[in-house]
Amino acid sequence: MSLFVSDINVNLLYSVDMLCFSVLHQDSFVRFPNIKKLVFDVDHRKILNNKVVCDFKQNDMFLINPSELLCNDSNCGSLQMLFIVKSYVLNFGQREAIRRTWGGMTKLRSKTVFIIGYLDGIDYLVNLESAKHKDIVQLNKYDQYQNVVYKTIYALLWLSNINITVQFIHFVDDDRLIVPLNMYNVAIQNVESTDLIMLGYMINRSETVRDKSWKTYISPEDYPFDFYPPYIIGGTILTNQKTVRMLAVAVAYTKVIRIEDAYIGIVANSINVKLKHHAAFFAYKQNLTSLRNSVSSPGYETTYILLRDWQLLHVESNSTVSSENFDCSLMICLLRNLADITIDDIHPDPNNKTDGGNLSRLKYFRNQYAHPTDCTMADEILK
Repeated sequence: MSLFVSDINVNLLYSVDMLCFSVLHQDSFVRFPNIKKLVFDVDHRKILNNKVVCDFKQNDMFLINPSELLCNDSNCGSLQMLFIVKSYVLNFGQREAIRRTWGGMTKLRSKTVFIIGYLDGIDYLVNLESAKHKDIVQLNKYDQYQNVVYKTIYALLWLSNINITVQFIHFVDDDRLIVPLNMYNVAIQNVESTDLIMLGYMINRSETVRDKSWKTYISPEDYPFDFYPPYIIGGTILTNQKTVRMLAVAVAYTKVIRIEDAYIGIVANSINVKLKHHAAFFAYKQNLTSLRNSVSSPGYETTYILLRDWQLLHVESNSTVSSENFDCSLMICLLRNLADITIDDIHPDPNNKTDGGNLSRLKYFRNQYAHPTDCTMADEILK
């Protein structure tokens, strides 16, 4: 009985909190005099003269901006999917692995762009990567957890100012494996171009964290309510160009809090964006059988695991990850990751489940990805 009463109390507190949020959020977070007029003005490209809460200076936002080079080929005329990948600046190998797996899918008209911050002393490496791939948007923000929310904010503002036409946009973290064709099919079935909608794994009742020892702590001064409004987890959000344009306008009228998922939920709530849960977006890492029918799964912080599972997902279609023009930064990352692989992470050969078979399969993947002419790796490394 006590549990039942407790559940009722939590539901009541949440309902009261969301009612208070709905009534008070215009004073606390948002300054929209007329939401319907705002939507109309944005749709018709009219100038907005409302007083803003956050004045983002776009001239100072970006250290690297590839917008003029992004669409210099015929593949960018009418994109089906644009992947906006929020990446930690030092994750060179992770970005290279994404380019060679789901971020480089050729069966879709798609582009992949990485949003990174900066750290002192690595400008040279970032500039080399940017010059080679022309897919890096570097923010004038120090790359740390407290600034992750700005990767989404600045990505929205960047997208609203580049000349690109795309059916669907997917915001995603660089520790996820995406199944692009599944993603596109889900988008076709759930996201209309005229909708204000965000699709993904939705959280309905998320309590604020007041314990200062937690990474997700937020003070009552920054956010006075006990619950956040519903939101889609920030690691994987599917939407359309209209919603991106509206969110890009709304962030200027919304007080920034550092909890990225919740902040985007607040912004979306303020302009009546529909949030829709979909079971194919995973909040936790799944097995390969589940992945075949999914669109997005976390748990790929290790480059080797991303390459391995992508390869295994495409065994039936004989699709492989090409080692042509292999990037040395990926090889270095693989070498580091191989040292940390445990027996549980080595996928056994279907025909040989001994330890020797496991090691042979691991060497197979290592050799496949690390023997171009300019990045040779000796077989003795894993002996």
